[in-house]
Amino acid sequence: MDASQSQRRQTAGDFPRPIMTRLLRWRPGGYLHASAGLLGWLLLRAASQAVMVLILARLLGAAGYGQFVTVLAVASFFTPLAGLGLQGVLLRDGARTPRLLPEQIGAALDLWWRSTAVFGLAGVAVALWVLPANASVPAVAGFVVAEVASSSLVELIARVEQSQHLANRFGAILTGLTLARLTGLAGYAFFFKANVSGWMGVYAAASLGYATALYIWLFATRRPLRPRRTRWVLVREGMPFAVGALSMRLQAEFNKPVLAQLGYAQAGNYSAAQRVVDLASLPLLAMQEALWSRLYASADPRRRMVKTGGALVTLALLGGVILTLSAPLLPTVLGPGFEHTAVVLVWLAWLPTVQAVRNLANVYLVATHRAHVLTGTYVTGGIASMLLTTVLVAVHGMAGAVAAAYLTEVAILTAQFAFQTILRGKQNG
Repeated sequence: MDASQSQRRQTAGDFPRPIMTRLLRWRPGGYLHASAGLLGWLLLRAASQAVMVLILARLLGAAGYGQFVTVLAVASFFTPLAGLGLQGVLLRDGARTPRLLPEQIGAALDLWWRSTAVFGLAGVAVALWVLPANASVPAVAGFVVAEVASSSLVELIARVEQSQHLANRFGAILTGLTLARLTGLAGYAFFFKANVSGWMGVYAAASLGYATALYIWLFATRRPLRPRRTRWVLVREGMPFAVGALSMRLQAEFNKPVLAQLGYAQAGNYSAAQRVVDLASLPLLAMQEALWSRLYASADPRRRMVKTGGALVTLALLGGVILTLSAPLLPTVLGPGFEHTAVVLVWLAWLPTVQAVRNLANVYLVATHRAHVLTGTYVTGGIASMLLTTVLVAVHGMAGAVAAAYLTEVAILTAQFAFQTILRGKQNG
């Protein structure tokens, strides 16, 4: 290499000119634009949730907040069942065949009405059965029905928009529900003395009001076609998504009613730590949600998953470091009664990394038409979560709940590998 070539190489920062040129000309593609836009909405949603948690923790204390999140946890078990997994079906099929979307929405809504009536009432019965005796029956019943109906419908409508690669609209719809609830809480806290039953009523009213407005908007914009007959085949197609969502809810929330048996304050401390983990994982969540519809529509989902998966896992690890370093600040922010939250946060800081790996593997199965493998996988995960949580929490309290969360993820990944191995064996045989 002569002197002039060496000088040009140093001027370019020791990068070969073609590489340097590509770096200078690089612009974010559609995926990163969609992720960034969705992240903005999720940050707003997260800020609203953080303010809500802070207000409730300050107003209700650890025990009152623990009672609220325990009832919410029980209701959340029935939300994916009310949706019948139709959210995932609409996301998958809407991305593949957009022209059939109005018909698909109409068929999904027809099933949603029926399932919500059944599982809303079932949720009330289970909530009153598992909660300690001092819970208010009218408040719990109204709260559970409103949560099951509103959350399942809002997610269904949001997935419709996500299927059309409208990530910003998807984020706005989900964020709107949180903002409606926060607005209700602000008004309630300003005019009345806060208590758990009163807040449950306000939460239910705000949720149903927003869901109703969104339902009207859906018919005005997407014009769903009412089906001539109920398409029960969608129930079978949605089963892997419903079972998967239920398994994840059990893993995340089953510990609340179990911890509540030891004291609502333990459920409150654990839930507060979980909410912080959720908030810190928002960039990771935004990138994952923007990726799913692209994986479903991709001609080579494996290549796309491998290319993006490394960045997702790295981001999750970075989040774990930040959570660990910031944990000591939590008791000061949340107030008296939340002294144990910092320790739980350090334990949970690395859970999003494991979950990112599991999410990537699951969506790849759906994209490659092997969603049926997920049914057995998530049944295994749901059973493992309930058994491990029940046993470990009884012995170790909040530490047992953390251990159960990690062990359930291991059980899900192990089951997924085992079911795929069995499937390949049958195909080869």
